[in-house]
Amino acid sequence: MGPALVGLRPLTVLSSSMEPALHPGDVVMVRTVDPADLQAGDVLTYLPPGSPADALPVTHRLTGFTAGPEGSRELILRGDANALPDAPLPLSALQGRVVATVPNLGLMDLPAQRGDLAWIRPALALGMFGYAALLFFQHFRQRRSSRSRKGPTA
Repeated sequence: MGPALVGLRPLTVLSSSMEPALHPGDVVMVRTVDPADLQAGDVLTYLPPGSPADALPVTHRLTGFTAGPEGSRELILRGDANALPDAPLPLSALQGRVVATVPNLGLMDLPAQRGDLAWIRPALALGMFGYAALLFFQHFRQRRSSRSRKGPTA
């Protein structure tokens, strides 16, 4: 919620397509951008056209522009480690520009993001809830036993 307050969307890098600039487990902060402000070299995040709403976004570097259907402007992006560019991308697929990177912050979340260990998030949440409940009941029991040791008050 914190980054969203200043218009940032944190995303965990899942693949090595942007190495050496970005590594799997790095977190990128993405901010919406006016397409008129785009420049070659910008690192952009997009959803591939026709992908479902819950699809994972792609983060690649803008290498240039091309003319699309009916003269529209399309983006040419390529992962730094990829030999070939992505298919031309309509501006409507653009999610934003990467404005900051936090190395390794997403390493713990990486397996869950990739779907390898999708159960890990609910298990961690359940474990944290259980631990909090245990602390609460220990505190309550400790207070109750300390009152009974003092004896009756007159």
